[in-house]
Parts: sequence; structure tokens; C-alpha cells
Amino acid sequence: MAQAERDALKVDVPVGFLLAEPHELVLSIDRPEGAPLAIRLRLIPAVDRPDFGAEPARSAHDTPAPARRLRLRVADDAHDLGGSD
Repeated sequence: MAQAERDALKVDVPVGFLLAEPHELVLSIDRPEGAPLAIRLRLIPAVDRPDFGAEPARSAHDTPAPARRLRLRVADDAHDLGGSD
């Protein structure tokens, strides 16, 4: 997950259970032309990483989901297209 700004690069690095709390590191890389490139690494432990597969939190102000109605189809033997003799 990288996000570039003018002369800076921000990167979120998930580190699982290797760290108990988030940490930030800032690096500076010299470039032959122009200003140095600043790189900010944010190390994110597993407990602070969002679970994108989880159900979203619900509130009283949520818009209800549209109701789905099932349609039953009745088999019609008059239009049988079977290929057997």
C-alpha cells in the first residue's frame, strides 16, 4: 500500500504479530537530480490492520438492503428438447 506525494513516499507495511504497536520509520534517499526522496514506512501490527472480509458495523441510521423475491419456475414438459429417441 504505497501512496506517493511530491517528494515523499508513504508505505503501510503489515507485519502481523511481529510488533505489538505501530511504528513509523522515515528514510531519506539521495537522488542525483533534485531533492532527496523521503520514504515513510508505517509498520502495522495485525491487531491494527482492518479486516476487509468482516461484516460492517451496523447502526440505526443504515439504509435497509432491498428485499429480494424468489421466482419459482414451473417445468413445462410441452417444450421438452431432449435428444433421445
